[in-house]
Amino acid sequence: MPDLAAYYDRLSLWTTIARAFGYGGGRDALTVHRALADPRADGRPTPTRVHDLLADALPPLTAPRVLDAGCGMGGTMIDFATRVGGTYVGLTLSEKQAAIGRRAAGRAGHGPATIQFLIQSYDAPPAGPFDLIVAIESLAHSSNPAVTLQCLIGSLAPSGILAVVDDMPEPGVTSDNLCTPDLVTFKSGWSCPVLWGTSEYRAAFARLGLKILTEVDLSPHVAPRAASGIRQLERLNRLARRAIPAESWRRLMDSYRGGLALERLYRRGAMSYRMMLAA
Repeated sequence: MPDLAAYYDRLSLWTTIARAFGYGGGRDALTVHRALADPRADGRPTPTRVHDLLADALPPLTAPRVLDAGCGMGGTMIDFATRVGGTYVGLTLSEKQAAIGRRAAGRAGHGPATIQFLIQSYDAPPAGPFDLIVAIESLAHSSNPAVTLQCLIGSLAPSGILAVVDDMPEPGVTSDNLCTPDLVTFKSGWSCPVLWGTSEYRAAFARLGLKILTEVDLSPHVAPRAASGIRQLERLNRLARRAIPAESWRRLMDSYRGGLALERLYRRGAMSYRMMLAA
């Protein structure tokens, strides 16, 4: 998956410069998860709020063995290792993300025996068994989500839990309507060849013999910018894309533009951010 690996490398770069463009930036938290309104930050959106919501939704964990399928820079693993202990294996296609994560885990006091980063696809996960498999904003990048889920479930312990948190289009959005151009821009910019909605996930869980334990719509916690702010940033994006002709820079700006399209989808109610736990 060289294209997806390149995307994740661009994402790592983007976290270092995003704030200059007024868009996201979770480098300090080692995560680029969707920013959600955080009561611990006086309602200000933070990219780590999803960790609190996931921890609250999970049953009590005692020294779990956890697989993070699409771990990025390791923010989720470091957070949960600090909360509940256990051992963690993270999968990423980006050498850059893994290098950042290893250094950060070491600074947090978590060596390779506790948090391990592997450069490999979540379609070929370690054997496990894992008590918890987490996929936060990662399955959206799968070229075949049905195959990916089947592979991951093969590494799940008999009593283990699969937690999926992702952007999921609302029913009808993929048809010929006003939201389609934004959906196309988002999927292209963020390397999402197939983007499942909740009905596809529910059906896949049923086929795999999984029971949904929890399904929560986190969309009310998402705080997209005002439409005028999105338009201004799109103009800035176009200027930046023309100013630097390098293909790598243009691809980075395409990713940025995809994020702006996603914000507009949320503003229109065409996209939802959902957490689904199954066992």
